[in-house]
This record gives sequence, C-alpha cells and structure tokens, in this order.
Amino acid sequence: MPVVEITTNVQSADSPDFSAKMAHAVAKILSKPVSYVMVFATYSQSMTMGAEGSPAAYVRVGSIGAVGGSKNNAIAAEITGLLGAELGVAAERVYVDIRDIARSDIALGGKTFA
Repeated sequence: MPVVEITTNVQSADSPDFSAKMAHAVAKILSKPVSYVMVFATYSQSMTMGAEGSPAAYVRVGSIGAVGGSKNNAIAAEITGLLGAELGVAAERVYVDIRDIARSDIALGGKTFA
C-alpha cells in the first residue's frame, strides 16, 4: 500500500507515464505489488528552497513496513534519481520524507489493513 505524494514547482510534463514509472520504481525498491502503489503529483506549486525558485520537490512516501534504517537511503536515491531524470530536479533540491504507517492507520476499500 505504498503511497507516494510528490509536490514540485516544475510544470507538468506529465504524465501518467511519469506516475507509472514512479509506481514501478517504488514497488520494486519496497518489494510490494505495483497494484497497491498510489502515486499522485502536484505540479507548478509556489515553492522555494534556500530562498530560490529553481526546480525543487518534496516527496512523502508512506508504507506499511519495508522502510526504515538503511533501506531509506536506497528509497531516497531511487526516487531522487527518477525526479532528476524525468523532471530535471537536482538531487540537492529534493526532500524525501519516508514514513512507516501502522496497519491500523491506513485503509483501502473501506477497511484498515489491521
């Protein structure tokens, strides 16, 4: 059930294509079925980093397990690399917020995973 929320000041080149690439990348790195991965992106946001408006992104990744410790470096690297390749956002301008979500705190189809 990984959820990936991307907010960026880059204009959309989008893309179901970009969202699909991100979904497959996250599914692979987290060893989760892609059918459970949700990706949504918000483009063209007013966003600065270091008081500059150059391309930047904030990404929140939530997952039931499969995150934490040294795994987070691999997750961040994969996501940051894809944002650079697809949207032109430099690695040093991407924050990736990775969260382990309790089964009782997220629901699909009207019921939690607990």
